[in-house]
Amino acid sequence: MLFGTLHSTPSTGAAAIICQPTIDDVPAIVSLERESPSASHWSEAAYRTAFESGAPARLVFVCQDDTGGTENRLQGFVVARINGEDWELENIVVAAEFQRRGLGIQLMQALIRAARERQALQILLEVRESNTAARSFYEKLGFQITNRRQSYYNHPAEDAVLYALPLMKSGGT
Repeated sequence: MLFGTLHSTPSTGAAAIICQPTIDDVPAIVSLERESPSASHWSEAAYRTAFESGAPARLVFVCQDDTGGTENRLQGFVVARINGEDWELENIVVAAEFQRRGLGIQLMQALIRAARERQALQILLEVRESNTAARSFYEKLGFQITNRRQSYYNHPAEDAVLYALPLMKSGGT
């Protein structure tokens, strides 16, 4: 199912599609996630649960190229858990060769639009304190630091910085 429209990536002019994946996309999602050392690493089974009925509500978007060739390569993905009026960004990955071309922003904008359409109040996330690139990215999108979890991460031990993006005020305004 296509979500939104074709987007042109700023650096290359290559067409990209933001869409909702199917369970058949899970191997490509897992492969891409394994290539990203800063991503949250899940098992393939964990990704597959996002497509199962009765599983916690999640929204997944992928970014694929649309060059017209036979291969529609996965360029990135985002996964968010829906918990009532709060959504939690669980993972976002853009392939190394497609970074800094606006794909991460397009994925996050698709997520933010979907959250607003479903009247979410906020999107929450946590990130390693040392991940300055990710922190800068989230702050550029309007996320604000709300708290910190001491020694939350292992290997190496590190604090988590908690962020929130307010979407609507209570009462629908």
